[in-house]
Amino acid sequence: MRVRARQLLAAAMALGAILLTRRAAAVIAIDLTTNSNLGFGQIVATATAGTVTVSPLGGRTASGGVLLGNGFGASVASFAVSGQPNAGYSVTLPSSCVLSGGGSSMTADTFLSNPASAQNLVGPAGTASFTLGATLHVGGGQRSASYSGTYAVNVAYD
Repeated sequence: MRVRARQLLAAAMALGAILLTRRAAAVIAIDLTTNSNLGFGQIVATATAGTVTVSPLGGRTASGGVLLGNGFGASVASFAVSGQPNAGYSVTLPSSCVLSGGGSSMTADTFLSNPASAQNLVGPAGTASFTLGATLHVGGGQRSASYSGTYAVNVAYD
């Protein structure tokens, strides 16, 4: 009888450990919503290659042979994150993407977010937000057109 009682107790303890482990996992899926898209705005290419950078804080700068046109269409990308309240999450940014238009293409890279590091989902609703910027590489004599492309941003619980 004593051996049977020990086996039942051991089985109950193992079941308790399994149940405790399952409760520690996040129970609400993490969700990412795009509020606004990344835009480099109107730019003018010269014979010399250059870059246009949109900072995740909202500024826009040009270097090399690129001139900034009006600011129409220039914007950071903004995202809303929701999930398990007080859970930590991290953001995975793309390494690069290709923008195409008018039979030509350009590459965007050096994606940066604000805030730049892992965050927590706050409040009873478990929400947070972040913005994103990048650098666009413009070729010398880049063809005038409207360019577009896609990139992937992922969020995951820490």
